[in-house]
Amino acid sequence: MSNSDSPKPSDPVSGTLRSQWLRRGAELLVFLLLFIILSHWLSRHMLDAGSSAPSTTLPALNNPDATLQSTPTGRLIWPAEHERTLVYFFAPWCSICRVSMPGLNLLGHDDLRIVAVALDWETREEVEAFVSSVGFSGEVLLGNDTTAQQYQVQGYPSYYVMDRQGRIQHQDRGLSTPPGLWLRTQW
Repeated sequence: MSNSDSPKPSDPVSGTLRSQWLRRGAELLVFLLLFIILSHWLSRHMLDAGSSAPSTTLPALNNPDATLQSTPTGRLIWPAEHERTLVYFFAPWCSICRVSMPGLNLLGHDDLRIVAVALDWETREEVEAFVSSVGFSGEVLLGNDTTAQQYQVQGYPSYYVMDRQGRIQHQDRGLSTPPGLWLRTQW
């Protein structure tokens, strides 16, 4: 019997690497599953996908022409060049908003309008200082308790992605990364 006929022992290094990759893959899968479950649980009381955005008119922080307004049938009244609108609800005291809101600047493009709505604020100056400190450069509207009730905002940040007709396509609450928000605005 020659050396080439004898069985070769398995390579312990490649077996170890394979098991590490499998373990990492399983950990990633568990993390993603937990993330999806948590996301659904946090948004369970928000407005449903497919429903129309509530009718409301809000004053803008710095631009008197910017409004979040819809007709009684839910059709949004704003520039028609935007296919979708991301409405991001925040509070100036919210530490998670402070971390995630700057990422909104990375999302703007021709077919996506980004509107940040301040809730749970005391003074206009407080909102201005927060927006300036996080470096957000988009539209900011000043919401109130009625706005929070209409949009069923129970925590910060909360956001909705709406189509041109004002139908809610996606809703979520909590920390989101720019890639995560980008993915949600593409559907």
